[in-house]
Order: sequence, then C-alpha cells, then structure tokens
Amino acid sequence: MNAAVAILSVGDELVLGQIEDTNAAWLARALQAIGRTPGERRTVGDDRRALADALRALASTHAAVILTGGLGPTLDDLTREALLDVVSPGAALVEDEAGVEHLRGWFERRGRPMPASNLRQAMRPPAARLLANPHGTAPGIAAEAGACRIYCLPGPPNEMKPMFDNLVAPGLRDDANVVATAALHSIGLGESALAELLGELMVRGREPSVGTTASDGIVSIRVRATGAPDVARRALEETVAQCLSRAGSVVYGRDGEPLASVVGRMLAERKLTISTAESCTGGMLGSFITDVAGSSAWYVGGAVTYANERKIVDLGVPAATIEAHGAVSHETAIAMARGALARFETDLAIATTGVAGPGGGSEAKPVGTVYVAVARRDGDVFSRRFHFPGDRTTVRRRTAHLALACTRFLLLGEGARSLLWSEGEAVRVERA
Repeated sequence: MNAAVAILSVGDELVLGQIEDTNAAWLARALQAIGRTPGERRTVGDDRRALADALRALASTHAAVILTGGLGPTLDDLTREALLDVVSPGAALVEDEAGVEHLRGWFERRGRPMPASNLRQAMRPPAARLLANPHGTAPGIAAEAGACRIYCLPGPPNEMKPMFDNLVAPGLRDDANVVATAALHSIGLGESALAELLGELMVRGREPSVGTTASDGIVSIRVRATGAPDVARRALEETVAQCLSRAGSVVYGRDGEPLASVVGRMLAERKLTISTAESCTGGMLGSFITDVAGSSAWYVGGAVTYANERKIVDLGVPAATIEAHGAVSHETAIAMARGALARFETDLAIATTGVAGPGGGSEAKPVGTVYVAVARRDGDVFSRRFHFPGDRTTVRRRTAHLALACTRFLLLGEGARSLLWSEGEAVRVERA
C-alpha cells in the first residue's frame, strides 16, 4: 500500500458527462496543499455493487480514499449501502441519533417540515461515524477498511469543501512533507518539440517530476516536488529554472496566468495601447483580452467585421483587395490590422480572418486556414498563415491564443518567429 490518497466521484450524471467533476480537481489540489499525494481518481455511477467494488480496490492500494456524492435522501443515493458492504458486510445500517437531531434542527430552523426520506441521511454502517455538515442536510461518513481510511463527503461543493477543510484535512495533514507544484505555460511550440528541449528533465521517476499537458495551443510544463518543505520548495525552483533556461521565450507565464494578462502587462510597461479587428474569431479575442482586470488601461476596443461589407465600411479594407485575394488572405488581414490602427488610434492592432468551419473551405484554403496580422503604428506589419486542426470552436480558440502569441513575440522583437501550426514564413510589410 502506498501513502497516496485516492479520489472517488459518484453519480450517473458524472459518468454521462452531464456535469463536470469539479470536486475531484479541487480535492487533488487540496491534498497537495496538506502534503499528501493524490493517487488514483475514479468515477462510478449510482450502482451499489460497482461502488463497493471500487472502494475495496482503492482501499487495498491507498492510505485513504475520499469519496464525494451519493449521500442524498433519494433511493439512487447508494454511498451508505456500498460503504456498509465494504466495512460491515452482512450488517445493517444503523440510525445515528446525532444525525437525526441535525436533520430535525436543519428543517426546524427553516420553518419547513422534514420529509421522511431525509432520515436516510442519518443512517451509517455500525463501524462508521458521521461527519457534521453545518452547510447542508447530508452528514459525511468516516470509516476504515483495514489500514485505509475512507471519507465519504457530500457532492455539493459548498458542503464538501468546508467538510474536507475542517474534518478531513487535519487527520490527513503531513507536516513533515509537502507537495510543491508549479506550472509554466508556453505557446509557439508543440508538445513533442517542447519535450525535446526539456530532455532528461522529463524522465519518469525523476524527482522533482516534470510533465507536459497541451490545450488549444498552450503547452504547460508541470513540475512537482515532494519532501520536507524547505527541500521540496528549493528543488522545485531549481527545476523550474532549468525548464525556463531550456524552453526559452516560448514560456510566457506561471501558475495559471492568462496569456492576455501577460500581453497586457507588456503593453502597460511600454505605455502602448492595442485594438482588435476580428472576423473568424467573432469577438473571442476581445473577450480574452477584457477578461483581464484593468485591461481598459491598454485595450481601446475592437471591431467584429464578419461580413466583407463590414471589413470595407468599418475598417477601410479596399474592396479590390478582397476581390483579388479573398477575405481569408495575408492582404486582407494586413488591411484589417491597419484599418483598426486608424479607426481606434492605437499603437498596435491585431487582425484575424479565416475559415473556422465546418463549411466554407476550399482546396487552396481548407477549413482551419487562418491569417493573423499584427501591426504597429510606428513599425512593420507581420502576418502569418495558420492551419489549425479541430472543430469550429477549437479553431477559433486556437486563433485567439496564437493571435495573442504573435503580439507577444512582436513585443519581444521576435515578430517573424515560426510558430506551431504556422504555414510558411511570416509575411513582413514595411510601415505604410
């Protein structure tokens, strides 16, 4: 048995993908904060036998199991019964007097009659104990299966989180060790290319561990160090420094910092403003930018010019340019960026135009073809052609992310740098 803590999520709605399992992600972070390593994560539907089997399997290989869900008052809430099968096989659930008092008090304080079905929430296996829940009707349950501690917590996050913090974490906390983590976010290289730069840092079994994850063009380098607090944190920062040295300028931020926030800080430091001209992204780029608090200091505004007529009228794109080269072209993207510079009187402007799909593509410009242009009032314009894989939403999100990346690299003096999914060299047009 290892010292890791398993996380078990319960509910048909999770298995079917009807709701996102935010509890498991939160618990994984919370465990690391108290020095415990998250182990296996499983999701099981509302099935007593399947749930009991999962509990037995996880309890045989982990120091603790934290289960969330299945503690409600209805007949499809089967966590109590499954736990009974694991820790008190052959016995019956017993009614907990304190649990009954909690339930009656909960409804009385709200001036509501208590449905008889709620009394199920006061039931527990004979070998278990209830965990008080001041935020809801469902008490938690704590029990042991051999050397493994099992904690069953309610599914609603506003009930689960305080129960974990107040009643579970103190018993699991490992003050002699910490799990220190860092995430370095990069854009411009694919996951395999970045892994080549990191080299032996990513060897399995290395301490601290280094791994990568990719999403919409952003590749995150995840570093984890476990051990005595001072030792682990020092080792973490040493490995972070090594990763930064090897990855170079593709790394833009750390620990969840949005790319738009980084670009905004760079603009603010240089006392520059920016505007946007969007076609295929339909305002998504501007949304990413305005998600950043304080972005009004450097983002002036933007134009969503989806139709060709709007490109001509709102941005001054010559009709002849669109007729000769098409709306999806270097020439149109460059004209859109220059039009935004003139309309919004900013120092920089970003333009996006492309074929997001699922229709509208051609042999010359298939679905996923996008042009991104970044113009500076006092400098050149750089335009890139990209071919993004994925569905419509993915293409649009990747376009917005890479548009911000193009802006960042321009500010770094790397405006012509080759980027992930770009086709050919960047087109550079001198200031008009």
